[in-house]
Amino acid sequence: MTSMHEPALVRPTKRALNEMDVPPPTLDIPLSELEHPLVVRAQSLPMLASDNAAERIRSLTDRVWFKVKTGSWRGAVGDVRAGVDEHTRALLDADDAWWWLTAAGPRQNDSPQRDFYARLDVEAHASGPNSCSSDFLLPARWDLRRLEAELALALSTAIPPVVRRAAAMSMRHGEVHGFTAGPTDVRVRIRMLDDGQVYLAIGSTGVTDPKLFALLLSAFDGLTADDWLPEPGPNLNLDPAPGEILWSTMLSPVAQKSLLDELDAGLRADG
Repeated sequence: MTSMHEPALVRPTKRALNEMDVPPPTLDIPLSELEHPLVVRAQSLPMLASDNAAERIRSLTDRVWFKVKTGSWRGAVGDVRAGVDEHTRALLDADDAWWWLTAAGPRQNDSPQRDFYARLDVEAHASGPNSCSSDFLLPARWDLRRLEAELALALSTAIPPVVRRAAAMSMRHGEVHGFTAGPTDVRVRIRMLDDGQVYLAIGSTGVTDPKLFALLLSAFDGLTADDWLPEPGPNLNLDPAPGEILWSTMLSPVAQKSLLDELDAGLRADG
């Protein structure tokens, strides 16, 4: 997710990809990282807009769209948060994916009828000269599904090592260790009982996607869904925080050693 100190990223829509003749890359490549010159140039638009240095497309009056130009390429870029429903808003907010390159085309300023921005003007005013709708520029179903798939892949790659590291840190220091995954706060604790049995408990508060919890619980080698039990239970006597969903399992000596070995290897790699 983009922080308040990082520039916003600009994603091209499927329409823009088609108009640039760029096939969608594999899911491990975010669309904002494509090396097409128009996509690269579009990354400067959020900062230019915040400095009032971006050039508006004046013919589109229902929303604010900006011109992006590089070489013979022209495009339309905008922050779409004012034009989407609540479900779409939540998805875009999950990755701060508000800025989009929504259309692209060649300059062709030698022919007003074929000029890129003139064509957008015609499309926006298809219902009459006194009407303007740029809904056709908003991200479509394909764009949202692509973003969901990118986020799911990124999460499935990032979460397992993070939750394992938190478990290892808890085992080593005897403290609760946590992290944030989107709107969800995750807490990891490892507790050794008097009989020598070692238990791992994972809890979450906030908005918890069942897919995220499945990812958390499947991050540990040698454990299956049947190995996890809901807490509070008789073994750990844990007191969940308000709204916390909590599951626990017993860790074998082999699993404990594996977690600590992975932690030590990571600490050595970090220098």
